Amino acid sequence: MSGGKAGQEGQDWRWRLAAAGDAFAMRVLATALAEDGRHDEAVAWWEKAIAAGDETALRQLADHVGARSLEGQLRRRAESGDVSAMGNLAKLLVRNSGGQRLAEGVHWLTLAVRAGATLEWELVTALDSAGRSAEAEDRLRHMAAASDLRALQDLVGRLREGDDVERLDEAVVWLTRGVAAGEPWEWDLIAVLDRAGRADEAEARLRRLADHHDVKAVATLVRRATDTKRVQVSRRELDGAVRTRSLDHIRRVAAALARLDVQEEAVRWWTAADARDERILSSPAARLAVRPTPVSGAPDAGVEWQLREMAATDDVTATRVLAGYLARTGQTAEAVRMWTRADAADDRGLWGDVFEERALGGTSNTKTGDGVVTDTSPAGAMSEETPAGTAGEPDTAPATATHHLSAQMPCQAGLCEPVSVVVRVPFAADHDDGGVSAPLAGFRPAREGSPLTLIVRAPTGLEPQGPLEHTVLVPPCDAPAPVRFAFLTREPGLHRVRVSAWAGGTFLTEIGLEVSVERDGPYAVKPPSTAAMGEIRAQPGEVTLLVDRVGDQYTFRLISDRCIYGAVLAQALTAAPEAAAERAYAMLQRLAAGRGEYSGAHARRWMKETGVGLWTEMVPDPIKEQFWQLRDHITAFSVASEHDVLPWELLYPVAPGRDEGFLVQQFPVLRHSLGRPRSSVLPIGEPHYVVSARAPVNGDSEIESIRRILGSGPVVDTLDGVLTVVDEGTTGPLHFTCHNTFDPGGGSSILLADGPFVPALLNSAVARRALQDGRPLIFINACRAAGAVPQYTRMLGWAQQFMGAGAGAFVGTLWAVRSDSAQRFAEAFYASLSAGEPLGTAVHRARSHAGHDETDPTWLAYTVYGDPAAIASTPAPAPAAAPAPGVFGPARVVPTPVRCEDT
Repeated sequence: MSGGKAGQEGQDWRWRLAAAGDAFAMRVLATALAEDGRHDEAVAWWEKAIAAGDETALRQLADHVGARSLEGQLRRRAESGDVSAMGNLAKLLVRNSGGQRLAEGVHWLTLAVRAGATLEWELVTALDSAGRSAEAEDRLRHMAAASDLRALQDLVGRLREGDDVERLDEAVVWLTRGVAAGEPWEWDLIAVLDRAGRADEAEARLRRLADHHDVKAVATLVRRATDTKRVQVSRRELDGAVRTRSLDHIRRVAAALARLDVQEEAVRWWTAADARDERILSSPAARLAVRPTPVSGAPDAGVEWQLREMAATDDVTATRVLAGYLARTGQTAEAVRMWTRADAADDRGLWGDVFEERALGGTSNTKTGDGVVTDTSPAGAMSEETPAGTAGEPDTAPATATHHLSAQMPCQAGLCEPVSVVVRVPFAADHDDGGVSAPLAGFRPAREGSPLTLIVRAPTGLEPQGPLEHTVLVPPCDAPAPVRFAFLTREPGLHRVRVSAWAGGTFLTEIGLEVSVERDGPYAVKPPSTAAMGEIRAQPGEVTLLVDRVGDQYTFRLISDRCIYGAVLAQALTAAPEAAAERAYAMLQRLAAGRGEYSGAHARRWMKETGVGLWTEMVPDPIKEQFWQLRDHITAFSVASEHDVLPWELLYPVAPGRDEGFLVQQFPVLRHSLGRPRSSVLPIGEPHYVVSARAPVNGDSEIESIRRILGSGPVVDTLDGVLTVVDEGTTGPLHFTCHNTFDPGGGSSILLADGPFVPALLNSAVARRALQDGRPLIFINACRAAGAVPQYTRMLGWAQQFMGAGAGAFVGTLWAVRSDSAQRFAEAFYASLSAGEPLGTAVHRARSHAGHDETDPTWLAYTVYGDPAAIASTPAPAPAAAPAPGVFGPARVVPTPVRCEDT
């Protein structure tokens, strides 16, 4: 065969596919042959394509030879017995025709089918078009009898129309045949049986499905029994399932009943499943749910709150317990919602976020539309890598919009019961607690969100049920999911829990909560507590050592912007650390006074070995390893500790091949006043200078030199004067140049002209937060100004009291200091601060400036509470004139180089 547009037979793809029976290839080949002028071959291939069902080929052929001519050719061939021509002629007649031509098309289709052509469906369609539906149904019966399942389905669909019982009975016959052949039409058969009034047969079918664990069948049987008030039937179904079926099966029946809107029965099935579930029966939530309610049948608000908070953090067991509790207290609709959520969570655990509701061994696979609970359970990793803090300039929410820190837990609970600490970080626009909350004024998350670490500290009477730290990503204009920290009450009494918030290694704020635990005590919940986070952002490189003491054990935790480590429990102390600290303070005081047993390099060696001993004996090995991992990235080191008198500033870290000096030599070291927001700005204008009744030998020189840096300010030497300055809320530095008497049993005392000034005199200032607005810097340049003694439930000392009253920072000493070194420290400190250096840098420079004499430990004595990144709010003022003569009379001068008095 020659070429042309049609190509060569056997080589061109159209020939090969057409020969294989491809109708499209036949039509394309016919078109190409027609264009090549090969009329007869083109017509033959068009006819083959038409016979193969290609309607486009019929139109093309009619266009090619003319409709009347084509019809004539096909009619002559059909009359001569050509079956293919019969079918093609019928298609031509049926297409866009009606009346007599449609009837003739039916005639030729009937003849073609009788002759063996596979044109049954074309014939059925033509009969329907001609209005001969009865004949079409007969044709479908013939096809269905020949096992044509499509015809059987079409026939059943026609028979089910209307309410003719005879036709419905025939539909039952055909559906029964299909089910027997293995087709999944059981539910269609049951529906038709019901419509035909054959309910007993429908239930028999349902029973067979139920016996094969079809969840939908069981639920339908129960619903039918409920609708007809056959209670014994539904109970029998439940009893049988409880004895023989799995928990999953029972719960799926309950879910199916809920979808069928039979909620009371659904509750019974879910309750029966939970009563067999050992996870639920042994759970703390279950023990809580069986507490007697104040009013029989009425919900207990405290118990319901606890269960809801446990369920809110995707605790599936607690969700099921909550559902049962809600059902028992008459909240059926909410109970069904909780059980549905729990089922969805279980499915998600097995199949992922996209799952199907499966019938165990059955045929029902209805997809669920239940919601999914977000997971904000506490992180389980001991070391959780977190991105850096919010140090960069973020694209954030408007400056007037802020986040809050909020925490809530029961205020009363029974023994051996679960209690939850629920922490939230609500956004201002969504937060309303009656005006009680304080904003997180400076915490402005970046556009992509900023990490915020939450740490919970609890006494031994509350047993944690998971990690006590969790990092959430706080979006700029929204709230992250709440975080729940779970505990079991193990000891009766009043237990205090603290929740602290951290941006990287930077402390933001802390909230204190209390729960009273009694055997069989009531369960009650108060509104959430809130706290301000402070006007700061995470400081890159700041690392905090969080130190807790519970009984005779210390726990340590390192927190940084690189890593949030888990808490490490130190070994039990073999002796009271306070006694060791007092011995160290006594030696350091003698060294400062020049009366120590060591001199020169030996004195320095004693200081070093004391710091090394503190490091090796008090700091657990995991904390040491973590420190060395972070050491090269640290820019500031903070110590957060309460009820503690240990001199952490003396720490001297060492390791094989590593000796970088005292901790305070390596980088700024400051302390946190936990529970109080830190101040990022320290006002240094309008200073006040306080002198004691017996002033240090260089007191006038110290005040004169500081005045040159900060400017002139009033000198206060009476108790009334100091208390007035504090009560009125000073807005500038309060600098004490004085002697401080410290007794480990009685605490600190500064003797002023009209009486001793002691920390307890600041109790009302602490209660009123008298210094909160001004946030002044307090510097007590005296012996053991940072010392503290136990007082009721906390440590009492100058630092605790002034910071509690709202001071922005506090500087004091842990032991006696030399007067000349103390003056040099103060001068360098104020000079750096007024020059714009951050607080941490100013302290670090002051230590270096005061530490020239290796026998003098004064430079190590200073302890500073505050934000290492805090800066002065005003530039240094112009130098002030020298103080007027006679401010310090000769009678007030004490000829001693050490600022300490015997006690």
